Amino acid sequence: MKKNKAKMENTTKAELIKEEKENLSSALKEDEAPVTKKKKVSKAINVVVNVILILAIVFAVICTYVSFVTTSGNGVPSIFGLRLLSIQTPSMKPTINDGDLAIATSVKPEDIRPDDIITYWTVINGERVLNTHRVVNIYDGGGFLIFETKGDANTVVDTLTVHEREVVGKYQFRIPGLGKVFDYLQTGVGFFIVVVIPVFIFFIYHLVQFFRVLFEYQNVKNRIKFEQERDEAEAVAAKENEELTKQKERAALEEEIRAQLRAEMLAEMAAKGEIPNSGADSSENTSDNA
Repeated sequence: MKKNKAKMENTTKAELIKEEKENLSSALKEDEAPVTKKKKVSKAINVVVNVILILAIVFAVICTYVSFVTTSGNGVPSIFGLRLLSIQTPSMKPTINDGDLAIATSVKPEDIRPDDIITYWTVINGERVLNTHRVVNIYDGGGFLIFETKGDANTVVDTLTVHEREVVGKYQFRIPGLGKVFDYLQTGVGFFIVVVIPVFIFFIYHLVQFFRVLFEYQNVKNRIKFEQERDEAEAVAAKENEELTKQKERAALEEEIRAQLRAEMLAEMAAKGEIPNSGADSSENTSDNA
């Protein structure tokens, strides 16, 4: 009966522990639900910020490359064969406005036709500069071509004609207003704002993210270690309880066996008459005294 009672107590205790663990697990899941949602929102924000910063840096690198680093094909900045030209005057309005970024590509002189817009080297006010105007006439110079040009907003053709060797490229399309950005980048303040600051922000942001991930990793590591230590402590406590229960059961069984043996020995001694009769001895002593 005692063994059965102990087993029932152990079973009840195990069920209570199991139920408590299930309740704790459910509570943890409920607590983790808003945390998971916050993590998703934080991850989405990180992605958006990363994309914006990367685009800003790529744009800054392109602007730097075009404005300061490389020149290709008659000294005109070029990216993948596209020549980027900042329009400075309104002579091509309304086709191209001043402040626009004109995109031109290489062209063979023989492929140029009247009404094409070309970029070429010329001399204006004694200075060799790039100009972008429309071709109005083409002349044969005897082994080379001569192009006569005119700005769409001008009323007369250009004074100087263009030798085919001075042609830089043929106009393809424009990006409104971007030419001003390229011009601004050529200043120290513009380079600092458009290039240095985005790179600095990108670096600081990812440095903060690195330490944040490092701290989160450390917290998770400590939490796992704590849970392992707790599980080990619970296992040790459960083992000690089991040993204690076994010791109690063993002690109770030994006590029961001793009592049974004592009773059997007394019964055997009584059957053999080895146990003295206390009542008879008392009577004999009384007679002797009389």
